[in-house]
Amino acid sequence: MKVITKNEQQTIKLGEKFGQTLKGGEVVLLVGDLGAGKTTFVKGVAKALGVKRVVNSPTFVLMKIYVIKNKELRITNLIHIDTYRGLDIGDLKNIGAVEYFKRKDCVSFVEWGESLEDYLKKEKINFKKIVIKNISETKREFNFIE
Repeated sequence: MKVITKNEQQTIKLGEKFGQTLKGGEVVLLVGDLGAGKTTFVKGVAKALGVKRVVNSPTFVLMKIYVIKNKELRITNLIHIDTYRGLDIGDLKNIGAVEYFKRKDCVSFVEWGESLEDYLKKEKINFKKIVIKNISETKREFNFIE
């Protein structure tokens, strides 16, 4: 499925709609150039899940964990990972990120996550991939791949 957003607010709204579909245990790989809207999309997901903290890129800290306190949801944590600086699966294991991929009470979003596809397939971890393309300065195309 492809969706076009025309501005940052629409990208956040798209993230919210996607976030409302999450049940727990999802791993979502976000693929796109710098400035494509990966973090903006995750902001919308976080909003849908009731995260109160400011969501920003985990590029320098590598992984952020947002606690979800909505008792109606089975999801207790939103895990936001960034592999832009060339992190591989060994690095992710070292920082404890991989443990979250198998937890049913978490949802994990990995920016620049295309390098994890082979590992996730080998470990039989279900994942979704969202490819984001810059169409113009504000317009984005989101391609949701199951």
